[in-house]
Amino acid sequence: MMSTPLQPLPISFDEAAHAYTWQPTGQRLIYSVTEILQCLKSPEALKRIDETKHVWGPRGKHVHWCLEQFLNGTPREELLGSDFDDWVKPLLWHPFWDRFRVIATEYRVCDLRRSIGGSLDALGWYSLTDDPKDDVLVLLDLKTLGSIHRSPYDVRPQLGAYLGMLLDQARLPVDHCLVFWAWPGESDHGDLLSPDECLQAWQHAYETVWMAEQEVL
Repeated sequence: MMSTPLQPLPISFDEAAHAYTWQPTGQRLIYSVTEILQCLKSPEALKRIDETKHVWGPRGKHVHWCLEQFLNGTPREELLGSDFDDWVKPLLWHPFWDRFRVIATEYRVCDLRRSIGGSLDALGWYSLTDDPKDDVLVLLDLKTLGSIHRSPYDVRPQLGAYLGMLLDQARLPVDHCLVFWAWPGESDHGDLLSPDECLQAWQHAYETVWMAEQEVL
C-alpha cells in the first residue's frame, strides 16, 4: 500500500488553536481553508454546524485518524473497537484501497501570499488498470455523514484549495481528485474529479464570494 513518501513541508499545526505556522520565517497563517470556505454556507447552516459539532466532531476526528493509521500500515482489525465502528469498518474494508498506494496523509499545505493553511487527508497513486503505466496521482478527501439518508455535497472548493497549494509549495501536479464518503454501515467514493474544475471552484469561493464579504465588512 505504501509508496515513496512525499517529504513534508515546513509547516507546523497547533490543533488547539487550529493555526498553521510557516516554520522558516515563523509566520503564523491568518486563515485556514475551512475558515475561508465558511463563506459558501448560509448563517442557518453555520448555526446548525456549530450546534451539532459535539456529534460530528469526535466522529470525524476518529474516522479520519483510523484511515490515516490504516494507510500508514496499521492492520484494519486493530482499528476496530470504538463507538464509530459502523463508519470505520465499511471504509477500511473498501476494495478501493487495494489499488491505492499512499505517499502522504494529513499533509500540511499553505498559501503564503494569502496567509492560508490546510491539511489534506491523503495523496497517493491509484491503479486504473493492471498496467503501472496507467497509474494516476489522486488527491483524496474523506467526509463522514451521520446517516445514509444524508446526501454527498460539493467538496470541489476544498480540494481545489489543496491542489493550488500543492502546486505552489511542492510543485506537485495531481491527475485527479476524489471524495470518499463514510456513512454508518456503508462507504463509497464519488467520481474522479478533474483538477481544473476543483481549482476553479476554489478560485470562485475565494475571489468572488469570500473577498466580496471582506469588502462589505
